[in-house]
Amino acid sequence: MNTKSDDPTAEENTLPIYLINLDRSSDRLQSFYARNPSLSNVVRFPAVDGSQLSVQALQSSGLMVEALPYTKGALGLAMSHLHLWNRCIAEGNPLTVCEDDAIFHPSFHNKMKKVIESLNNKWDIILWGWNFDSVCSFDMLPGCSPCAALFDQQTLRQGITAYQQLTVSPQLFRLHRAFGTICYSLSPQGAGKLKALTFPLKQLQVFFPILNRHLPNNGIDIAMNAYYPQLQAYVSFPPLVITENDHAISTIQAPSAQ
Repeated sequence: MNTKSDDPTAEENTLPIYLINLDRSSDRLQSFYARNPSLSNVVRFPAVDGSQLSVQALQSSGLMVEALPYTKGALGLAMSHLHLWNRCIAEGNPLTVCEDDAIFHPSFHNKMKKVIESLNNKWDIILWGWNFDSVCSFDMLPGCSPCAALFDQQTLRQGITAYQQLTVSPQLFRLHRAFGTICYSLSPQGAGKLKALTFPLKQLQVFFPILNRHLPNNGIDIAMNAYYPQLQAYVSFPPLVITENDHAISTIQAPSAQ
């Protein structure tokens, strides 16, 4: 049963899940709940509307150093994540952040709780999912060898029902690189570190293995990628959250979000 509330204290046994959703995207909200019927403790966070943001105002407020290749939608998303980082810091409690195209595995709550407990509070951020259209790099053998993995996004889109029926046993690996901010859990100390490192938004060139090139800071996930190796950052394998990552209906990359 979904908890559609502004009060995350209703379910004390799970981290609150803050769902980033634009007020004008009610269709995406309905789709999110339809696809995640077993999810509980969800708190909708009204996303910052990038179309209402001014780069000049962000620079004046100290949130950006200079103009960057962010779409209006990407700017709104970055500010939405920042708002939730600030909330995590202010409240002093871990929380989970997700976007409205997230598709959760039905066992998310139980599996997430167990793997987080295994870290004994020694963690900053845990990615539960990532975009399947590019590389994910992580420390498969700590101190021995990193690993860079590639995935098949189209096959994933066709296998959503199969994914939600799978029995999964997730393990956490130290994260180096991954695209997307579809769903992650954040500790208060992790939120403080991420905020201090990524803001104000600035010019960055982040190297990605397999792609064999540097990418510019054109979205909050790129900014976060620049600092994952400096954090106690982890990624779940297999993912407990997936996304179709459909650019055609994206509020970040679609023309309407420019």
